[in-house]
Amino acid sequence: MHPEKFKQVAGLPSAERHAYFVRKVADTQEVWGLFHAGWATTQAHGKVAVPFWPEAAFAQACASGDWEHFLPRAIALDDFLARWLPGMAGNDQLASVFAAPQGSASVAAPADLLADLREEARQYE
Repeated sequence: MHPEKFKQVAGLPSAERHAYFVRKVADTQEVWGLFHAGWATTQAHGKVAVPFWPEAAFAQACASGDWEHFLPRAIALDDFLARWLPGMAGNDQLASVFAAPQGSASVAAPADLLADLREEARQYE
């Protein structure tokens, strides 16, 4: 990824990064998380939140601190929609959408993120 693109996208406000995430994921059919003997998690609103990114480079940029040994790992969008988000909802977890190294993520209920992604996917049909 071109460094200027990375800088521009990572510098967007969290709501705009959320929208970028939805568009990019629908286009590439991949979601990225961080993995090292288990998936990276964080806390948001008193609940476990699982962080997701639209591209490996953005995930890699957040692999520091508690996540310094974590590596980006792709999740197929079909699996994300059919298993991940329903499973997270069942576990009362949240989605931390597109955290940036110098910015916070948007936090979404799995059902809301699922609705966003399905709405975007309809435009590709």
